[in-house]
Amino acid sequence: MRQDSGSEPTRGGGESPHPQRIPPPEAILSPSFRGSELRPLPSYELKFLMSEEQARAIEPWLNDRFFRDPHGEPSLEGAYQTVSLYTDTPSWDVYQRAPGYRRRKFRIRRYGEHPQVFLERKSKTGDRVWKKRSAIDEATLPLLAAPASPAEWPGRWFHAQVLQRGLIPACRLMYRRHAWIGVSADGAPIRVTMDRQIRGQPCGDWSLLTVTEGRELFPGQVIFELKFRLALPAFLKQALIDFQLTPTSASKYRRCCEIWGIGAPCRGAASA
Repeated sequence: MRQDSGSEPTRGGGESPHPQRIPPPEAILSPSFRGSELRPLPSYELKFLMSEEQARAIEPWLNDRFFRDPHGEPSLEGAYQTVSLYTDTPSWDVYQRAPGYRRRKFRIRRYGEHPQVFLERKSKTGDRVWKKRSAIDEATLPLLAAPASPAEWPGRWFHAQVLQRGLIPACRLMYRRHAWIGVSADGAPIRVTMDRQIRGQPCGDWSLLTVTEGRELFPGQVIFELKFRLALPAFLKQALIDFQLTPTSASKYRRCCEIWGIGAPCRGAASA
């Protein structure tokens, strides 16, 4: 990953930017979703764990330099509720980072109460990240448990991977996400997120129900993440120094397995 020079991104001007200055729709997506299946474009993601006090101190700085994600809900102070379902094999090959499973995760995600959900594949090599995502109606999720799926179904590629890799539902997580978006001086997208109130529980079905019996995965902490293309802009590099932030590993899925004591090569505990 390069840490390069560069000026600050297009600014949001606070909570209500002028409509003419709103970034294009593609800037709202994580940079790792850009590109195509034939020519995917990698991005970089840096994660940080911080206290709520640290997060509150950084938020004004972000508001001065980025746009708020327009999908945020006013009732949640601009955040949106996210529910994610992570998959693994009966032998926990993903958690165990077994050969053929260590670089890819397959998950399903819902934002707020939207009737559409997203099937995602996240691939990682070193510190480079690629993602593929397809939207489907939540009502069609049971197709993932079937031996075959319709050829015209947008989730067919995901279902094929589920069958090929022997994936089944493993953990369901829920958290509140605040997100900011911007475009660097050279036109590259930047996305910043803060995840709070992260809870998780084992699951055994293809559904995105609210996590009602989840345990706190990062009590009193906020996961702060920077997502960018090719190079970390100089102003963000300086911000990490000013706010004394050091990148760390913060996998929600792995923490959920650890908190619940699952992830061993025995499936029984996951459906208990």
